[in-house]
Amino acid sequence: MPKTSLKLCPLAQHIVKMLAESGRPGHGPTYACGKAHELHGRTTNDVLVWASSNLDSWNRGALVDAIAKASERHIDTADLAAAARVEKALGALPMLNLRELLS
Repeated sequence: MPKTSLKLCPLAQHIVKMLAESGRPGHGPTYACGKAHELHGRTTNDVLVWASSNLDSWNRGALVDAIAKASERHIDTADLAAAARVEKALGALPMLNLRELLS
């Protein structure tokens, strides 16, 4: 079976690296490899939504710290969850039949 390269957005790459380098029980390279396959082909926004609901609180906190440091803005895990909810709602908009909704 030929190997295929995984396509990961920068946020997904950071999450996979963070999980691979974690010394926590149950984490490590094998766990990170599984998550890389799960995140393959997803957009940054999709990964943000995924992270807010699939990472445990410790990893969400580490991700928020990395985002805050890179953006030089103060954010917390509640901001990550809020951003994911907004992205989820915006993703639903193109599927709405606005004429039916407004009539």
